[in-house]
Amino acid sequence: MMEKRVCTRCLLRDMIEAGDSMEMIEKYRAAIKEADRVTEEVYESRLSVCQDCEKLNAGTCMACGCYVELRAVAAVSRCPKKKW
Repeated sequence: MMEKRVCTRCLLRDMIEAGDSMEMIEKYRAAIKEADRVTEEVYESRLSVCQDCEKLNAGTCMACGCYVELRAVAAVSRCPKKKW
């Protein structure tokens, strides 16, 4: 029998169980004006840093409580741990 565990250091997009949450993330992400978003390259770079962070837990930053995939897309956003 497989043990069910919380996926630490996983983004929502990488989690099979994240269906509804990921749809919500994409909806909010699409609502951010393109001028207010970072480039795709910067976005992926930020997410890479988040994936290596000890505060990431199942797509949520345990330092501030945000969904990292939303925080990382906004140009005005900053990492609460000052990693990006």
